[in-house]
Amino acid sequence: MGRENGEKPRYGIGPMIKRYREEQRATQRELAAAAGMSVGALRDLEQGRTRSPRWGTVEELAAALSLDPAQRAELTRAWRSGDPARAPRRPHPGERPPGVRINVLGPVAAWRDGAQVVLGSVRQRAVLGLMALQAGAGVHRDSIIDLLWGERPPSSAVAEVQGYVSRLRRILGDGPARAGHAELVTTAGGCCYRLNAGPGHLDLAVFGQLIREAREVARFDTAHACERYERALGLWRGDVAVDIDLLRGHPAAVQVARQRAAAVLEYAEAAERSGAYASVLPHLWELCAGEPVNEQAHAWLMTALAASGQQSAALQVFTDLRRRLDTELGISPSPVLAQAHARVLRQQTGPPAPAVQRNSSHGR
Repeated sequence: MGRENGEKPRYGIGPMIKRYREEQRATQRELAAAAGMSVGALRDLEQGRTRSPRWGTVEELAAALSLDPAQRAELTRAWRSGDPARAPRRPHPGERPPGVRINVLGPVAAWRDGAQVVLGSVRQRAVLGLMALQAGAGVHRDSIIDLLWGERPPSSAVAEVQGYVSRLRRILGDGPARAGHAELVTTAGGCCYRLNAGPGHLDLAVFGQLIREAREVARFDTAHACERYERALGLWRGDVAVDIDLLRGHPAAVQVARQRAAAVLEYAEAAERSGAYASVLPHLWELCAGEPVNEQAHAWLMTALAASGQQSAALQVFTDLRRRLDTELGISPSPVLAQAHARVLRQQTGPPAPAVQRNSSHGR
Protein backbone atom coordinates (compact mmCIF):
# COMPACT_ATOMS: atom_id res chain seq x y z
CA MET A 1 0.00 0.00 0.00
CA GLY A 2 1.32 3.43 -0.91
CA ARG A 3 1.53 6.59 1.18
CA GLU A 4 -0.27 9.11 -0.98
CA ASN A 5 -2.08 12.07 0.57
CA GLY A 6 0.11 12.10 3.65
CA GLU A 7 -0.72 8.55 4.78
CA LYS A 8 1.53 7.49 7.62
CA PRO A 9 3.58 4.29 7.44
CA ARG A 10 1.81 1.30 8.97
CA TYR A 11 3.76 0.14 12.00
CA GLY A 12 2.94 -0.58 15.62
CA ILE A 13 0.38 -2.93 17.07
CA GLY A 14 -2.71 -0.93 16.05
CA PRO A 15 -1.87 -0.67 12.34
CA MET A 16 -0.82 -4.32 12.44
CA ILE A 17 -4.26 -5.34 13.73
CA LYS A 18 -5.83 -3.20 11.02
CA ARG A 19 -3.69 -4.83 8.34
CA TYR A 20 -4.66 -8.32 9.47
CA ARG A 21 -8.33 -7.32 9.61
CA GLU A 22 -8.29 -5.84 6.11
CA GLU A 23 -6.48 -8.88 4.72
CA GLN A 24 -9.42 -10.95 5.95
CA ARG A 25 -11.94 -8.41 4.59
CA ALA A 26 -13.53 -8.00 8.02
CA THR A 27 -15.14 -4.78 9.20
CA GLN A 28 -14.28 -3.14 12.50
CA ARG A 29 -17.73 -4.05 13.77
CA GLU A 30 -17.25 -7.72 12.86
CA LEU A 31 -13.83 -7.97 14.49
CA ALA A 32 -14.91 -6.07 17.60
CA ALA A 33 -17.88 -8.41 18.06
CA ALA A 34 -15.71 -11.52 17.60
CA ALA A 35 -13.15 -10.22 20.10
CA GLY A 36 -15.71 -9.10 22.66
CA MET A 37 -14.80 -5.42 22.61
CA SER A 38 -16.47 -2.20 21.52
CA VAL A 39 -16.05 -0.76 18.05
CA GLY A 40 -14.73 2.44 19.61
CA ALA A 41 -12.02 0.59 21.52
CA LEU A 42 -10.94 -1.20 18.35
CA ARG A 43 -10.97 2.07 16.40
CA ASP A 44 -8.81 3.77 19.05
CA LEU A 45 -6.34 0.89 18.88
CA GLU A 46 -6.11 0.82 15.09
CA GLN A 47 -5.68 4.59 14.88
CA GLY A 48 -2.91 4.63 17.48
CA ARG A 49 -4.80 6.39 20.26
CA THR A 50 -4.39 3.27 22.42
CA ARG A 51 -0.70 2.44 22.36
CA SER A 52 -0.41 -0.16 25.12
CA PRO A 53 -3.41 -2.50 25.17
CA ARG A 54 -3.62 -5.28 27.73
CA TRP A 55 -2.19 -8.58 26.55
CA GLY A 56 -5.60 -10.17 27.13
CA THR A 57 -7.07 -7.80 24.54
CA VAL A 58 -4.32 -8.69 22.08
CA GLU A 59 -4.99 -12.39 22.65
CA GLU A 60 -8.71 -11.95 21.98
CA LEU A 61 -8.00 -10.10 18.74
CA ALA A 62 -5.43 -12.68 17.63
CA ALA A 63 -7.92 -15.49 18.29
CA ALA A 64 -10.71 -13.65 16.47
CA LEU A 65 -8.42 -13.14 13.48
CA SER A 66 -7.21 -16.79 13.57
CA LEU A 67 -3.59 -15.65 13.34
CA ASP A 68 -0.94 -18.30 12.79
CA PRO A 69 2.07 -18.60 15.17
CA ALA A 70 4.32 -16.43 12.99
CA GLN A 71 1.72 -13.65 12.89
CA ARG A 72 1.18 -13.95 16.64
CA ALA A 73 4.94 -13.69 17.21
CA GLU A 74 4.99 -10.53 15.06
CA LEU A 75 2.10 -9.14 17.08
CA THR A 76 3.88 -10.01 20.33
CA ARG A 77 7.02 -8.12 19.30
CA ALA A 78 4.92 -5.07 18.38
CA TRP A 79 3.07 -5.26 21.70
CA ARG A 80 6.32 -5.37 23.67
CA SER A 81 7.95 -2.51 21.80
CA GLY A 82 4.87 -0.29 22.13
CA ASP A 83 4.76 -0.24 25.92
CA PRO A 84 7.40 1.83 27.75
CA ALA A 85 7.09 -0.49 30.73
CA ARG A 86 8.20 -3.40 28.58
CA ALA A 87 10.87 -1.55 26.59
CA PRO A 88 14.48 -1.30 27.75
CA ARG A 89 14.96 1.47 30.24
CA ARG A 90 16.39 4.61 28.66
CA PRO A 91 18.35 7.20 30.61
CA HIS A 92 16.56 10.37 31.64
CA PRO A 93 17.72 13.56 29.88
CA GLY A 94 21.12 14.49 31.24
CA GLU A 95 21.61 11.11 32.89
CA ARG A 96 24.77 9.28 31.80
CA PRO A 97 25.00 5.77 33.30
CA PRO A 98 28.69 4.93 33.83
CA GLY A 99 30.58 2.27 31.98
CA VAL A 100 29.85 0.03 29.04
CA ARG A 101 26.73 -2.01 28.26
CA ILE A 102 26.72 -4.65 25.51
CA ASN A 103 23.64 -6.34 24.05
CA VAL A 104 23.57 -9.56 22.03
CA LEU A 105 20.02 -10.77 22.82
CA GLY A 106 18.75 -9.25 19.59
CA PRO A 107 20.88 -6.87 17.48
CA VAL A 108 24.51 -6.56 18.61
CA ALA A 109 24.88 -3.10 20.14
CA ALA A 110 26.92 -1.28 22.78
CA TRP A 111 26.63 1.87 24.89
CA ARG A 112 29.34 3.77 26.75
CA ASP A 113 28.35 6.12 29.55
CA GLY A 114 24.76 6.10 28.30
CA ALA A 115 25.55 6.92 24.66
CA GLN A 116 25.32 4.29 21.94
CA VAL A 117 28.61 3.70 20.13
CA VAL A 118 29.23 2.82 16.49
CA LEU A 119 30.73 -0.66 16.35
CA GLY A 120 32.04 -0.49 12.80
CA SER A 121 31.89 -3.06 10.02
CA VAL A 122 29.87 -6.26 10.01
CA ARG A 123 33.00 -8.35 10.63
CA GLN A 124 34.05 -6.14 13.52
CA ARG A 125 30.57 -6.42 15.07
CA ALA A 126 30.70 -10.18 14.52
CA VAL A 127 33.95 -10.34 16.51
CA LEU A 128 32.35 -8.49 19.42
CA GLY A 129 29.22 -10.63 19.17
CA LEU A 130 31.22 -13.86 19.29
CA MET A 131 33.25 -12.74 22.31
CA ALA A 132 30.10 -11.54 24.08
CA LEU A 133 28.40 -14.90 23.50
CA GLN A 134 31.43 -16.54 25.14
CA ALA A 135 32.18 -13.82 27.69
CA GLY A 136 34.70 -14.87 30.29
CA ALA A 137 36.08 -17.64 28.08
CA GLY A 138 38.94 -17.30 25.63
CA VAL A 139 38.14 -17.24 21.92
CA HIS A 140 41.05 -18.45 19.82
CA ARG A 141 42.11 -16.30 16.90
CA ASP A 142 41.65 -19.25 14.53
CA SER A 143 38.00 -19.52 15.61
CA ILE A 144 37.48 -15.87 14.74
CA ILE A 145 39.14 -16.35 11.35
CA ASP A 146 36.90 -19.35 10.64
CA LEU A 147 33.85 -17.29 11.56
CA LEU A 148 34.79 -14.36 9.34
CA TRP A 149 36.18 -16.11 6.25
CA GLY A 150 35.52 -19.83 6.50
CA GLU A 151 37.94 -22.16 4.73
CA ARG A 152 39.49 -19.48 2.48
CA PRO A 153 40.84 -16.69 4.71
CA PRO A 154 42.97 -13.96 3.15
CA SER A 155 46.68 -13.80 3.86
CA SER A 156 45.97 -10.68 5.93
CA ALA A 157 43.47 -12.48 8.22
CA VAL A 158 45.63 -12.40 11.37
CA ALA A 159 46.39 -8.71 10.98
CA GLU A 160 42.75 -7.92 10.26
CA VAL A 161 41.54 -9.74 13.39
CA GLN A 162 44.13 -7.89 15.47
CA GLY A 163 42.87 -4.65 13.95
CA TYR A 164 39.23 -5.47 14.80
CA VAL A 165 40.13 -6.22 18.41
CA SER A 166 42.28 -3.09 18.72
CA ARG A 167 39.50 -0.87 17.37
CA LEU A 168 36.91 -2.49 19.63
CA ARG A 169 39.15 -1.79 22.62
CA ARG A 170 39.23 1.89 21.71
CA ILE A 171 35.48 2.01 21.06
CA LEU A 172 34.54 0.37 24.35
CA GLY A 173 37.19 2.21 26.34
CA ASP A 174 40.10 0.78 28.26
CA GLY A 175 39.69 -0.04 31.90
CA PRO A 176 39.03 -2.95 34.25
CA ALA A 177 35.64 -4.66 34.10
CA ARG A 178 35.05 -4.09 37.82
CA ALA A 179 34.99 -0.34 37.15
CA GLY A 180 32.11 -0.72 34.73
CA HIS A 181 34.10 -1.26 31.56
CA ALA A 182 34.01 -4.23 29.19
CA GLU A 183 37.62 -5.28 28.95
CA LEU A 184 39.05 -7.11 25.92
CA VAL A 185 42.01 -9.17 27.10
CA THR A 186 44.61 -10.87 24.90
CA THR A 187 45.83 -14.22 26.25
CA ALA A 188 47.82 -17.31 25.25
CA GLY A 189 50.68 -15.39 23.69
CA GLY A 190 48.39 -13.20 21.60
CA CYS A 191 46.41 -16.08 20.07
CA CYS A 192 43.26 -15.80 22.21
CA TYR A 193 40.92 -12.97 23.17
CA ARG A 194 38.54 -12.77 26.10
CA LEU A 195 35.75 -10.32 26.93
CA ASN A 196 35.43 -9.55 30.63
CA ALA A 197 32.21 -7.70 31.41
CA GLY A 198 31.25 -6.47 34.86
CA PRO A 199 27.87 -7.41 36.34
CA GLY A 200 25.03 -5.61 34.61
CA HIS A 201 27.09 -4.66 31.56
CA LEU A 202 26.17 -7.60 29.31
CA ASP A 203 22.54 -8.51 28.69
CA LEU A 204 23.40 -12.20 28.30
CA ALA A 205 25.00 -12.21 31.75
CA VAL A 206 21.95 -10.51 33.25
CA PHE A 207 19.72 -13.07 31.53
CA GLY A 208 21.71 -15.93 33.03
CA GLN A 209 21.63 -14.43 36.50
CA LEU A 210 17.85 -13.92 36.42
CA ILE A 211 17.28 -17.48 35.22
CA ARG A 212 19.43 -18.85 38.03
CA GLU A 213 17.47 -16.80 40.55
CA ALA A 214 14.18 -18.05 39.09
CA ARG A 215 15.29 -21.67 39.39
CA GLU A 216 16.41 -21.17 42.99
CA VAL A 217 12.97 -19.97 44.13
CA ALA A 218 10.71 -21.94 41.75
CA ARG A 219 10.09 -24.75 44.23
CA PHE A 220 8.65 -22.58 46.99
CA ASP A 221 7.71 -19.22 45.40
CA THR A 222 6.37 -19.64 41.88
CA ALA A 223 5.11 -16.05 41.69
CA HIS A 224 8.64 -14.76 42.38
CA ALA A 225 10.05 -17.25 39.88
CA CYS A 226 7.61 -16.07 37.20
CA GLU A 227 8.65 -12.47 37.81
CA ARG A 228 12.30 -13.42 37.31
CA TYR A 229 11.56 -15.43 34.16
CA GLU A 230 9.56 -12.53 32.73
CA ARG A 231 12.38 -10.08 33.39
CA ALA A 232 14.93 -12.43 31.86
CA LEU A 233 12.94 -13.10 28.70
CA GLY A 234 12.06 -9.42 28.42
CA LEU A 235 15.74 -8.72 27.71
CA TRP A 236 15.37 -10.38 24.29
CA ARG A 237 14.71 -8.02 21.36
CA GLY A 238 14.86 -10.64 18.62
CA ASP A 239 16.92 -13.74 17.91
CA VAL A 240 20.44 -13.82 19.33
CA ALA A 241 22.78 -11.53 17.34
CA VAL A 242 19.94 -11.23 14.85
CA ASP A 243 21.69 -8.61 12.68
CA ILE A 244 24.90 -10.63 12.20
CA ASP A 245 24.44 -13.27 9.50
CA LEU A 246 27.95 -14.58 10.18
CA LEU A 247 26.83 -15.75 13.63
CA ARG A 248 23.66 -17.45 12.42
CA GLY A 249 23.96 -21.14 13.23
CA HIS A 250 27.22 -20.69 15.13
CA PRO A 251 27.39 -23.15 18.08
CA ALA A 252 27.66 -20.30 20.60
CA ALA A 253 24.53 -18.62 19.20
CA VAL A 254 22.67 -21.93 19.02
CA GLN A 255 23.52 -22.65 22.65
CA VAL A 256 22.17 -19.31 23.83
CA ALA A 257 18.98 -19.83 21.78
CA ARG A 258 18.54 -23.19 23.53
CA GLN A 259 18.90 -21.48 26.89
CA ARG A 260 16.10 -19.13 25.92
CA ALA A 261 13.85 -22.01 24.83
CA ALA A 262 14.53 -23.87 28.08
CA ALA A 263 13.70 -20.74 30.07
CA VAL A 264 10.34 -20.37 28.29
CA LEU A 265 9.38 -23.95 29.14
CA GLU A 266 10.50 -23.53 32.76
CA TYR A 267 8.48 -20.32 32.92
CA ALA A 268 5.43 -22.18 31.60
CA GLU A 269 5.81 -24.81 34.31
CA ALA A 270 6.09 -22.15 37.03
CA ALA A 271 3.08 -20.32 35.58
CA GLU A 272 1.08 -23.57 35.64
CA ARG A 273 1.85 -24.09 39.32
CA SER A 274 0.93 -20.51 40.17
CA GLY A 275 -2.19 -20.53 37.99
CA ALA A 276 -1.08 -17.47 35.99
CA TYR A 277 -0.65 -18.26 32.31
CA ALA A 278 -1.31 -14.88 30.70
CA SER A 279 2.24 -13.54 30.99
CA VAL A 280 3.93 -16.63 29.53
CA LEU A 281 1.64 -16.92 26.48
CA PRO A 282 3.52 -14.34 24.35
CA HIS A 283 6.79 -16.20 24.95
CA LEU A 284 5.24 -19.55 24.09
CA TRP A 285 3.82 -18.15 20.84
CA GLU A 286 7.25 -16.81 19.89
CA LEU A 287 8.99 -20.08 20.73
CA CYS A 288 6.48 -22.12 18.71
CA ALA A 289 6.81 -19.75 15.76
CA GLY A 290 10.59 -20.16 15.80
CA GLU A 291 10.47 -23.92 16.41
CA PRO A 292 7.38 -25.03 14.49
CA VAL A 293 7.76 -28.77 15.27
CA ASN A 294 8.87 -28.47 18.91
CA GLU A 295 6.22 -30.71 20.46
CA GLN A 296 7.00 -29.89 24.09
CA ALA A 297 6.64 -26.15 23.44
CA HIS A 298 3.36 -26.68 21.59
CA ALA A 299 2.06 -28.91 24.39
CA TRP A 300 2.69 -26.11 26.88
CA LEU A 301 1.10 -23.59 24.52
CA MET A 302 -2.02 -25.74 24.24
CA THR A 303 -2.17 -26.12 28.02
CA ALA A 304 -1.70 -22.39 28.62
CA LEU A 305 -4.33 -21.45 26.05
CA ALA A 306 -6.88 -23.89 27.47
CA ALA A 307 -6.17 -22.72 31.02
CA SER A 308 -6.77 -19.15 29.83
CA GLY A 309 -10.20 -20.06 28.44
CA GLN A 310 -9.08 -20.38 24.81
CA GLN A 311 -9.89 -24.03 24.19
CA SER A 312 -10.64 -23.63 20.48
CA ALA A 313 -7.26 -21.93 19.94
CA ALA A 314 -5.55 -24.75 21.84
CA LEU A 315 -7.22 -27.37 19.67
CA GLN A 316 -6.21 -25.45 16.54
CA VAL A 317 -2.59 -25.48 17.68
CA PHE A 318 -2.78 -29.28 17.90
CA THR A 319 -4.42 -29.61 14.48
CA ASP A 320 -1.82 -27.41 12.81
CA LEU A 321 1.12 -29.16 14.43
CA ARG A 322 -0.20 -32.63 13.65
CA ARG A 323 -0.43 -31.62 10.00
CA ARG A 324 3.14 -30.26 10.00
CA LEU A 325 4.51 -33.39 11.67
CA ASP A 326 2.82 -35.54 9.07
CA THR A 327 3.74 -33.53 5.97
CA GLU A 328 7.26 -32.43 6.97
CA LEU A 329 8.53 -35.33 9.06
CA GLY A 330 6.15 -38.19 8.28
CA ILE A 331 5.46 -38.88 11.97
CA SER A 332 2.48 -38.84 14.31
CA PRO A 333 2.22 -36.68 17.44
CA SER A 334 4.30 -37.93 20.35
CA PRO A 335 2.68 -39.01 23.64
CA VAL A 336 3.45 -35.62 25.22
CA LEU A 337 1.39 -33.84 22.54
CA ALA A 338 -1.37 -36.44 22.46
CA GLN A 339 -1.75 -36.25 26.24
CA ALA A 340 -1.91 -32.46 26.17
CA HIS A 341 -4.59 -32.72 23.47
CA ALA A 342 -6.60 -35.16 25.58
CA ARG A 343 -6.41 -32.85 28.60
CA VAL A 344 -7.64 -29.93 26.51
CA LEU A 345 -10.56 -32.01 25.22
CA ARG A 346 -11.46 -33.01 28.79
CA GLN A 347 -10.91 -29.41 29.93
CA GLN A 348 -8.32 -30.63 32.42
CA THR A 349 -5.49 -28.15 32.44
CA GLY A 350 -2.22 -29.28 33.92
CA PRO A 351 1.46 -29.61 33.06
CA PRO A 352 2.34 -31.63 29.95
CA ALA A 353 4.08 -34.95 30.49
CA PRO A 354 7.89 -35.06 30.20
CA ALA A 355 9.13 -34.74 26.65
CA VAL A 356 9.65 -37.92 24.62
CA GLN A 357 12.89 -38.01 22.65
CA ARG A 358 12.58 -38.37 18.88
CA ASN A 359 15.24 -39.75 16.57
CA SER A 360 15.10 -36.57 14.46
CA SER A 361 15.84 -33.08 15.78
CA HIS A 362 12.89 -30.73 16.12
CA GLY A 363 14.97 -27.68 17.02
CA ARG A 364 15.59 -24.58 15.00
